[in-house]
Amino acid sequence: MAGLTIIKHVRVFDGETIHGPKTVVIEGSRIGNDALADDPDPSAAVVVDGTGCALLPGLIDCHVHIRDEAQLAACASYGVTTVCDMACMPPEKYRKLRAAEGPTTWLSASLPAYEENSRHGKLFRLNGVTPDHAVHNTDEAVKFVQDRVDEGVDYIKVIADFPGHEQAVLDKIQVEAKKHGKMTVAHTAHYVAFERGVQAGFDVLTHAPMDKVLDDKIVDKMTSQKMVAVPTLSMMQRMAESWVMWGISWISGRSSNFQVALDSVAAMRNAGVPILAGTDANNSGIFTIVPGPSLHHELELLVRAGLTPLEALRAATSLAAEHFNLRDRGRIAPGLRADLILVEGNPDEDITATQRISRVWSGGKEVSVSAAQRGAGLGSCSVM
Repeated sequence: MAGLTIIKHVRVFDGETIHGPKTVVIEGSRIGNDALADDPDPSAAVVVDGTGCALLPGLIDCHVHIRDEAQLAACASYGVTTVCDMACMPPEKYRKLRAAEGPTTWLSASLPAYEENSRHGKLFRLNGVTPDHAVHNTDEAVKFVQDRVDEGVDYIKVIADFPGHEQAVLDKIQVEAKKHGKMTVAHTAHYVAFERGVQAGFDVLTHAPMDKVLDDKIVDKMTSQKMVAVPTLSMMQRMAESWVMWGISWISGRSSNFQVALDSVAAMRNAGVPILAGTDANNSGIFTIVPGPSLHHELELLVRAGLTPLEALRAATSLAAEHFNLRDRGRIAPGLRADLILVEGNPDEDITATQRISRVWSGGKEVSVSAAQRGAGLGSCSVM
């Protein structure tokens, strides 16, 4: 029998709601049956007292940009055991991260579809991405999707902002992705981009507008088309507070009001659009957001936007797993992958409790959590 870790007297968020106090068993890399805790071999079992703590599924950040293998591994020490990378270039970096072995699972789109003369096109050029990687027309859209499928990507990413691709190109990318059975994620950072993304029928729209609150015309279509949102409020807040974006807004005439982003999230949530947690963590040097700890701030912002703490927890666990087709995680149930985070307090009442990390497991293996990351008053969740 694989070694057991038995977590006793712990309140459990199973991906849907809170139960307990009860016992959860880790058996090897999976969550085991509770009955295994009844008469364990003391020499083969580690018993953790979860009194005063809550056990959560490992957190999933649905929008990141990871720098390297070390940064990827570090995410798990903050309880973020899965990340969804939304742009990874050059190809050598994509291959290294794809091959990385560590406690954090990495999903990726590789290179996103972008228009050469768009803002992203200019930024990519500054980062050494040559214009021949851009998508200029519908024929190139077909090739772009095939190239990403050949790379083994987990989903197709496309920049839907305007100025940018013609609508026909966006539509073609969606059609081609569906032919290959790939979900699509669209960068939609302002109201018109949401209109374009909805018209194309993309599966996931990421970011939230700060120029105009999403209205019934948009959110009703998102609901009827079963679309999903990843608002990345951490990034929207960072941009709204930046003098760089103030200058861009002044030049473009497009406002950057963070309250608009919050109100847009509230509108989507109230209409029944699934909201997933994602940060847009990155290493840009301008809007830098550190992957790992930033997801806990994102949960705070989702609650500020109107989600309940339980809804915010679902956004980073069960809903994220469901919509990114991760069937082996995101919940706490026998047989699922033992990605778990033990925190002090009651995150279903106070979402900031997710930041008081006591212990983390990834695939059943305990991940080192530094004293600086642990919550004040550590000791209530201890080895017995």
